[in-house]
Amino acid sequence: MDKVDIVKRVQELNAASEAYYNSDNPIMSDYEFDNKLEELRMWEEETSIVFANSPTHNVGYSIADELKEVEHNHLMLSLDKTKFIDELIKFIGDKDCFLSVKADGLTTSLHYIDGKLISAETRGDGIRGFDCLQNVLTMKNVPKEIPYKDELIIDGETIIGWDTFREINDKLPEDKKYKHPRNLVSGSLQLLDSKEAASRNMRFVAWRVIKGFEHKTPSKDLFKAKDIGFEIIPILKSPKINQKKELVVLLNQIRESANSHNIPYDGAVVAVDDYKIADSMGRTDKFFRHSMAYKYEDELFETVLTDIEWNTSKTGLINPVAIFDPVDLNGAITTRATLHNITYIKDMMLGIGDRIRVYRSNMVIPKVHDSIDKSGNFDVPVFCPICKSPTKIVKENNSEVLYCTNPNCKGIILGKLSHAVSRNALNIDNLSEATLEKMIKLGWVSSIKDIYHLSFYKNHMQILDGFGKKSVEKLLDSIEKSRNTNLQRFLYSLSIPLLGNSASKDISEFCGNNFNSFVDALTEGGKDAFTSINGIGEALGKSIINYWNKHNEEIMDLAQEFTFSKDEKIEKVENDKINGKVFVVTGSVNHYKNRNELKTDIEKNGGKVTGSVTSKTDYLINNDIDSNSSKNKKAKELNIPIITEEQFLSMLK
Repeated sequence: MDKVDIVKRVQELNAASEAYYNSDNPIMSDYEFDNKLEELRMWEEETSIVFANSPTHNVGYSIADELKEVEHNHLMLSLDKTKFIDELIKFIGDKDCFLSVKADGLTTSLHYIDGKLISAETRGDGIRGFDCLQNVLTMKNVPKEIPYKDELIIDGETIIGWDTFREINDKLPEDKKYKHPRNLVSGSLQLLDSKEAASRNMRFVAWRVIKGFEHKTPSKDLFKAKDIGFEIIPILKSPKINQKKELVVLLNQIRESANSHNIPYDGAVVAVDDYKIADSMGRTDKFFRHSMAYKYEDELFETVLTDIEWNTSKTGLINPVAIFDPVDLNGAITTRATLHNITYIKDMMLGIGDRIRVYRSNMVIPKVHDSIDKSGNFDVPVFCPICKSPTKIVKENNSEVLYCTNPNCKGIILGKLSHAVSRNALNIDNLSEATLEKMIKLGWVSSIKDIYHLSFYKNHMQILDGFGKKSVEKLLDSIEKSRNTNLQRFLYSLSIPLLGNSASKDISEFCGNNFNSFVDALTEGGKDAFTSINGIGEALGKSIINYWNKHNEEIMDLAQEFTFSKDEKIEKVENDKINGKVFVVTGSVNHYKNRNELKTDIEKNGGKVTGSVTSKTDYLINNDIDSNSSKNKKAKELNIPIITEEQFLSMLK
């Protein structure tokens, strides 16, 4: 008898229990069930392997009041990333390495003492995370008890397979659907109700033993973990891993392993297979140097363009979206992708009915690569799809874009309000775009201020489809909570043309986060009120004063709904290469989670981030140095250095 026998017996007895309690057709007699259950209990005692779904140790579900924050017993940092094979070869050198899948879920750490699982924690910020033990105990592939009696700390990824993801997503309304299994597992692992968490069928896939076993080579330790009941990440070893041809073959094989094991992934990992050498390589503030993640080149998939949908945004800009036959983009069934503008469509000679090639940029964002047939068969709408007012074509940055001419278009209002309640603006939870659309149609909201008086419709909301007393109370509580904001969020929420989040932050700091100071500055300085700030030029200055002149009464009235509080300042460190320098960040990022994390690092080291390239800019950070974006063109015109994340990170060092 071994682990496989235990797994089969657990499945057999659970199936018998299901049939006994939930159908009129039992598949096993009580006598047989009792005997097999007792035999399973003996096996578990002999091997010390007990799975979470074992009928001998059924998990009792619980509901927590809140998630408890905990400090990790080891650092849980991320990995440096690359898209280039040659960088992997350079990293490997003459070191003994192994290759594994880079699972795309939520990093989790399990801790065993005397063979018993005592804690489970999410990665959090790498130093602190959240206690998720009650939900990990519901995972069927996580052993509650193991035969290894010394202390064991094992890190891995909590994932939800694509099949489970689709099954759950199919049951959700459109505005509640998740974009990726990563988003679903993140919410699931941190649920307060463990019974609800259990229904999500999460899995823990181990990828590194932090403490325990012989602790000489990571790959051998993982295989030992597999022997005592853990699911481990697919691993490949090869003596020729530092040869380019062999490495390409292995990268393709590990990708196939991820698909065959139903593991959502966003790349591969090359790791040094010796703990002593790995530890000697050290780390940065963000990354361990003992491993490197590889991002796969975007794979192209063929499908057929069935339509082009036009959507009116908060600015009145009408954005085209490609609608195509369902295609599996590395595990994500996709039917839509943005087309940016009219010129983008024309340049590809894209047409309805064309065979097209699509891909997931950086394994996330669906994009159209090209048209195979190049028919050019499409029409630009002459009326807005929302309000049916006439449209107009405008030339912006050498591209043709489409606008609605009606300033009161409900599509524009929806876009503005969706932006206003978003995370970086007023940050109102539980207020989705679909909910806003419904409220606009009912005539309850047509401005940001109306949102703060939705309590008037409380009783009406509770009888709407999809609403209830608790959900309405949660929504109204979120709205009240958002009244405590800061000037940066307030300004960004207004949808002032050309005013982004970075410039809103700069103006907020310039005004001491004081709304009255903002009003005074505009009244006295007009279009030049903020142009002394790095990154705020004449065009933005004019846009702000024009918006103020048109909407000042509305803005003053709206401000009365809020209490403006100051944000905590970022604790800065001294860095001569970055201190006092002005940076602009554009394009996708590889080493950081997102651009905001990169911007925070710049500010933490004494730098300043602005939203547009001007003569005062010191560096433009863009991983695609050869891009033809407007920011790249402007930087080249002004002879401003364009650097990659790699170059910025070397400045940090």
